[in-house]
Amino acid sequence: MTIDHETIQLTRTLSTDRASVWAAYADAVLRSRWSVPEGEAMVIESDDLRSAGSSRYRCGSPGQLEFIGEIEYVQVAPSRSVVHTETMRTGGELLSTGLVTWTFTEVPEGTEVCVTAQVASFVGPGMLEGTRNGHRIALEQLDSLLRG
Repeated sequence: MTIDHETIQLTRTLSTDRASVWAAYADAVLRSRWSVPEGEAMVIESDDLRSAGSSRYRCGSPGQLEFIGEIEYVQVAPSRSVVHTETMRTGGELLSTGLVTWTFTEVPEGTEVCVTAQVASFVGPGMLEGTRNGHRIALEQLDSLLRG
């Protein structure tokens, strides 16, 4: 088995205060809306957003939600950062696992949000591109949501 891996880092400056950005991240219902590409859906089945907490969600095509994501929160510093592991599966097949860090930093323009994902894909490099694209879209949609 070949394992593809990559460190993906994306940064976006949002013209919103850090408390509002954090509120949109911490709210699981809101997060399920802004964190998936248009035309896809996400259902967060459980979310215990705290250090040593966990989350489980299903995502993918509406009505099918063929992907299962499991998160273990390593460290949660409200309004500052979230570090978690994330493992993706479909139909019992392991797709990827990784360490993901979100940081929220006050800057003169608002809040700089940085996502760093260290991902191992067990199904080829397409999963890495999907991870990169997914985080890029999530940051864009979070920005759009907050700009209202």
